[in-house]
Amino acid sequence: MGTLSTVLAHGVGSRGDLPLPFYLFAVGAAVALMATFVSLGFFWHRAWLPTAASGRNLGMAFGRVVDLVAVPARLASLGLFVLALASSISGSEVGSQRFGPLTVYVALWVGMAIVSALFGDVWRVLSPFETIAAAIEWAAGKLGLPQLEDTGEIPGGYWPAVVALGWFLLFELCYHDGTTNSAVGGAMIAYTVGMVGGSAVYGRRWLRQADGFGVLFSLLALMSPLYREDTGAVRLRAPLSGLATLAPRIDLLAVLLLVLGGTTFDSLAGSTLWPDLVGNHRGWTATGINTAGMLIVIAIMAALYSLGSLAVGWFTDQTAAEVARRFAHSLVPIVLGYTVAHYFSLLVLDGGQNFLRLLSNPFDRGSNWFGTADWSVNFLLVSTDAIAWVQFLAIVIGHIAAVLVAHDRAVETSEVSEATWAQRPMLVVMVFYSVVGLWLLQKA
Repeated sequence: MGTLSTVLAHGVGSRGDLPLPFYLFAVGAAVALMATFVSLGFFWHRAWLPTAASGRNLGMAFGRVVDLVAVPARLASLGLFVLALASSISGSEVGSQRFGPLTVYVALWVGMAIVSALFGDVWRVLSPFETIAAAIEWAAGKLGLPQLEDTGEIPGGYWPAVVALGWFLLFELCYHDGTTNSAVGGAMIAYTVGMVGGSAVYGRRWLRQADGFGVLFSLLALMSPLYREDTGAVRLRAPLSGLATLAPRIDLLAVLLLVLGGTTFDSLAGSTLWPDLVGNHRGWTATGINTAGMLIVIAIMAALYSLGSLAVGWFTDQTAAEVARRFAHSLVPIVLGYTVAHYFSLLVLDGGQNFLRLLSNPFDRGSNWFGTADWSVNFLLVSTDAIAWVQFLAIVIGHIAAVLVAHDRAVETSEVSEATWAQRPMLVVMVFYSVVGLWLLQKA
């Protein structure tokens, strides 16, 4: 399987050759975070993000243009989903044909996360599960069947999304055959049945709370300067300000900690440290070891956040649970930073370029639908130094943004001096997260 086997070895993969000694990057990250923290105490005296979150109305005309683009985009996304599924089901395990896995692990998991943070909740339009559910609802209406209410909340809140994301991370990062065509095809079918079947019981509100991808992408979309109201109008707002609208919920916090821990484990599993720690294993033994490793890493990341919340609560006379929920939105930019840092090279080099190449020949039958089938991976497209700087900046900027939004929420109810003092334990957690992320990238 050559290059694609390497690309998909741990679900997706990373690349981390730092052009400077690691300690310089670690010190730089710590200094940047502490300087931001101190500066906010001097210059950011009142909560600004909640007011900025409403933004400026770009008008209904802009919304109508978006509606026109949404129809072909929705059909194209559904077509890509069907193509990836068909390719996985019919594809041989011999050779380098991995269009289905690349679609799921690169285009969806990495590409859509970045697109959501830049352009808003586009998954609401592009989700093939939403399209399929809408088509079933339309057919049911034509047949005179009763329509389900699309309001309220499904039982269990967002915990079904936590389960869905956990299942995906286990499949991607732990299952020993998670990159084969047959396994990916089976997983796509199972996930579709779960999403569409749930929507048949609860309506499309099921997808907004149970689709792990959709919930994650909607959280990342809160950082986008673009968002759409229920009326259809598109609004422009300050980046990050949408995070101020996130409800403090434990299930959404679980989504963020799960993804943060999973991405951290992916860095560890793809590093030179992992074989030294656990040895080289195959088959179900590898699956078991990877599963245990991922659960431990997720637990460590969650424990650190909980300890920071406990310390902040001690300073502010709040419970650790209250603090954890209240500042959960600060984890969103960290999740994005880890995603960009860990998967940037994959997106622009091996994975992204192979996805475009196989898009013209998804069934490995010599087709060249879009003229890209003969492309080869250009590893010189981005230099290793540029990749390293992108990784460093993604982690540091993500944590700086987290410190900013946490400070903004802290000064909503406290004096600046009190808020700044109380947030110091969480700053320590942020510094630890950033240094560990950089360290694992160095070991990749």
